[in-house]
Amino acid sequence: MPRQECVTRAPWAGAAGLNYTPPVKPNPAPEHRTRARVKECFPVTIRAARGALRKAAVRGLMRDYDAEGACVRSLTPVRAGTEVRVSMRLPRSISTFFRGLECEIPARVRLTRPERVPGRGHEVVLSWSVPLARAVQRAISSYQRKIGAMLAVVLASTVALKLANLDFFWYAPYFYVYSATLVAYLVSRFYISWLYAAPPLRDYAPTLSIVISVRNEEKSLERTIEACFAADYPEGRREVIVVDDGSTDGTPRVLAAMKARHPELRVATLKASGKRYGMAEGVRMARGEIVVFVDSDTFIFSDALRHIVSGFEDPEVGASAGYAEVENADVNLLTGLQEVRYFVSYRLLKSSEGVFGCVSCCPGCLSAYRRSYVLEVLEPWLKQTFLGAPATFGDDRSLTNFILRKYRVLYNGDAMASTMVPESWGTYMRQQVRWKKSWLRETLIASRFMYAKHPVAALSFYATAAFSLLSPAMVVRAVFLGITERNSVLSFYVLGLALVALLQSLYFLYKRPSPNWALGMVWMACSLVLSGPQTYYAMLTIRRNHWGTR
Repeated sequence: MPRQECVTRAPWAGAAGLNYTPPVKPNPAPEHRTRARVKECFPVTIRAARGALRKAAVRGLMRDYDAEGACVRSLTPVRAGTEVRVSMRLPRSISTFFRGLECEIPARVRLTRPERVPGRGHEVVLSWSVPLARAVQRAISSYQRKIGAMLAVVLASTVALKLANLDFFWYAPYFYVYSATLVAYLVSRFYISWLYAAPPLRDYAPTLSIVISVRNEEKSLERTIEACFAADYPEGRREVIVVDDGSTDGTPRVLAAMKARHPELRVATLKASGKRYGMAEGVRMARGEIVVFVDSDTFIFSDALRHIVSGFEDPEVGASAGYAEVENADVNLLTGLQEVRYFVSYRLLKSSEGVFGCVSCCPGCLSAYRRSYVLEVLEPWLKQTFLGAPATFGDDRSLTNFILRKYRVLYNGDAMASTMVPESWGTYMRQQVRWKKSWLRETLIASRFMYAKHPVAALSFYATAAFSLLSPAMVVRAVFLGITERNSVLSFYVLGLALVALLQSLYFLYKRPSPNWALGMVWMACSLVLSGPQTYYAMLTIRRNHWGTR
């Protein structure tokens, strides 16, 4: 499992929005550098900035760095005073989203000394010629200009295709209106999400209670709890509560070990009742003004708690959704697909809802609620039924709906965590059916009050619902027209979908230089072939909730 970095906003990052690992006090060094440094290890390449040696490469490993300089371990010494360029792939400790991006930073070699252990090479001490944050931001800006130009071309091509497609309007007017409206809707998501800004980080630090409802989660629970205790938040203003919902594996043993390590950890054990009851028990036990729900396979970043409470200064705010990226994205094709899906879901769709304070689902991965407002709806939420059957899935979306009726719900993209996603198609498909059932139920419920919210948010909500319900049928309609009418409707439709998929993939690449970006195209195909028909299956089986739930 990849190592989880604890990152927070750097005091020296400025507008670059870079990250920073909380520094460890260094041992005194011969160069008399007293500034605390980031302890990190990743490969770098050092080349002379000018002269005959500018093509020669000295490879090494970064040992530590700060805003002004770095220390690199290398087998080859570099003469002091040499002007060099240091090439690296950005690590997560410098930038969460742009990790992996190639970056070249000008520097000057201050000194080279042998390692204390003979035969281990040399330490090359560097001073950055340009502040690190500025150099990294230059690299990010250059990268985004290139991808942004590609985005503009694809966007223009998508609009041009719809205009050229106007000739086919009378062959299938309803289908054409649907297709053109869908493109307009997606383009509007890009524009509105561009207007999004996270709630500003202030000194506001209310008491908060982290609630983790678990069942049979021995593999990841220890790491989840440790991340909660390691997160940066004022002492005495945070508590961690774990509710064990009748686990039958090694979860009780893990909790006992964590209790011994962290005596302040509060643990409750229930008979197997369902995750919703575990969450409710945690709310009842909580002493904090804000309740933060964290899934048992989610690992919050070190500054997540300080960010997730931002915005709660306003009493009209009832909840806030954090951002979760995929922790195991590099395991296989499926997890890579989900990395793109999660990103688009949060950074494109949820951020659009967040502009109007109308987020429709605070994810179980990381979300915060004002405890007093949750207590107002706790009993109705626990006793919720739908079509005569108890509602036992979609706890996060359901609770969000209860709060959204009366209060604003925010999205905070700076409150970040990583989460484990399904690695097998069977597990993934069962998860998606549960999510579809939850979406269907809660969309029907929210449609009764969403019209009273901001007009743009309301229009967006109803449009999303309509497109989700109509898309599978429209795919079948396009295939039928292509076969029976023998015209180009199907070809234009497929080309339009490809352009929309490429648009979303490039948007992901613009924000996150991941090798999985091209899987956005595959994700679009899977959504049409697999996820779309699942919507209708979920409708037919919506009262069946006995499997795949806790």
